[in-house]
Amino acid sequence: MRAFVGSLFFTLTIVGAAGVAGAQTKTILPYDHIHLNEPAAEASVWWEKNIPGGRRITESPNRIMYGAVRLMFLGGTSTGGSQGSVIEHLGFSVADLDAKMRELAAINTKVIEPVKDVPGLYKTALVESPWGTRVQLVQDPQLLGLHHVQLRVPDPEAVYTWLLDKFGGERTKIKGQVDSVRYDGPAGFTTVYILVARGESVPSQGRAIDHIGWRSVGPAAETMTMLTGKGAATERGVTQASNLNLPNGPPIKFFYIVGPNGARIEIVERPGLKPGE
Repeated sequence: MRAFVGSLFFTLTIVGAAGVAGAQTKTILPYDHIHLNEPAAEASVWWEKNIPGGRRITESPNRIMYGAVRLMFLGGTSTGGSQGSVIEHLGFSVADLDAKMRELAAINTKVIEPVKDVPGLYKTALVESPWGTRVQLVQDPQLLGLHHVQLRVPDPEAVYTWLLDKFGGERTKIKGQVDSVRYDGPAGFTTVYILVARGESVPSQGRAIDHIGWRSVGPAAETMTMLTGKGAATERGVTQASNLNLPNGPPIKFFYIVGPNGARIEIVERPGLKPGE
């Protein structure tokens, strides 16, 4: 409960000193994926069945797509749940939160915080997947499905500045209350909010939410040059993107950068795929 109260009510009051106005920029890189340290076959069934809006894709086994954002599974054992990690929780919006919580209760889902109606915002609750990924469920009819990703760091304003500089996005408040950066991207990409709460945390690699990813809309080499030119460090100092052949899809190019406070971030180029595919 402590974590939920901190994550929700901090975001309601953060409204940084830099101000939302003047911090709005065009999205440079749209949001692309989330990678979980959960067993692929079993976890993909749980997410597809219990978190609305997902559909299976065939490029690789056991992948779920929410809108245009991939939810993928590393299959390994995590070193801990997402609570306490810099990538603290994922947010999904459902049409009827009370009904969804009854469904989750029927399968003994771990409830961290029951349904609460935040005036002027939306109904919200916090649950946890069987493998330790915390999921904030909200009832926001304006954005159903994947809704947001929340980070937790000692200096939220510094992270908002970092995100806007590296990936662009629109500094905004959800319904005038929750401070965030909104990523839209070109037509075909899914809107995703990134929220940043104040608090101590540990790096994400190895935790239930291992890393999050943005999409390179041009050649990965050019995106790497752009990001390193803005001061981003590539993970392990790599100087070129790696290639990965997918079983049933076009090969991809990818590299990792070191995100704020140990947030692991992957950049992916998907040659031959249209925006959002």
